[in-house]
Amino acid sequence: SSDPIFAFYPDGTYRYVNRAFADGVGKPLDQITNKKIWDVFPFEEAEKRFTVVKWVFANAETKVIEVRVPREDGDRFYITTVKPVFSDSAAVNTVICISKEITDRKKIEQELIRISTHDLLTGLYNRNFFEVELARLKNSRQFPVSIIICDVDQLKAVNDQYGHQAGDKLLALVAQILKAEMRTEDVVSRIGGDEFAVLLPNTGLAEAASIVERVKEHLHSQPDKDLRVSIGYAMAAEKDSLDEVMRQADDSMYREKAEHRKSAILENHKS
Repeated sequence: SSDPIFAFYPDGTYRYVNRAFADGVGKPLDQITNKKIWDVFPFEEAEKRFTVVKWVFANAETKVIEVRVPREDGDRFYITTVKPVFSDSAAVNTVICISKEITDRKKIEQELIRISTHDLLTGLYNRNFFEVELARLKNSRQFPVSIIICDVDQLKAVNDQYGHQAGDKLLALVAQILKAEMRTEDVVSRIGGDEFAVLLPNTGLAEAASIVERVKEHLHSQPDKDLRVSIGYAMAAEKDSLDEVMRQADDSMYREKAEHRKSAILENHKS
């Protein structure tokens, strides 16, 4: 068979494996047959499989599971049907497994998930994922939660003057800077054409202010004179409404944007 087929004794020892199974795990047959499952797979993967094998021995019923086979050349994924084999006395003396590789399907599923949760231009999370995380945090124990809102100033003017490719380059640069200055647990998202938002769980106002200052310093260090970003932030204590704090951060961002406009007008008058 081109599909992996293998069988177990009750203690997790391989009673039989075919060539397709051996090729799939990347080991010769003699390193699998009469060896225990923990000799073939990492502990967690082995435990996951053996839990199902034990259940089939105990309940004498078929079970279907999805499994991952770690390999140096890339993980492979399988749907495995785990079936009991009965003796003449109707006892389960062997469990036989038949697998079907679904690696290509799994890769497509993972890519579809990535596309549905990420912004294609910047690689950040998209608005849908941001809103899902915002809703999740409302019922979490990760307070205080701070929110940062960023808006790229004059993006339309850049698009009109230099083309959308120049505008896209600015957006990608802002995304890269935000990602670089945030922690792995922070949710950095592009929530609109020129607008970004960051959820910072377990983050008070002072720490959020420090993060914003780092972002501004990073932005100001860039040589691109068209890169101007307005930033606002606010914090939700445990009993505060995250939706209201989102509005506060947005208002804070627009106040800074107004200040940037005033500064630009003054500069134009001076010149």
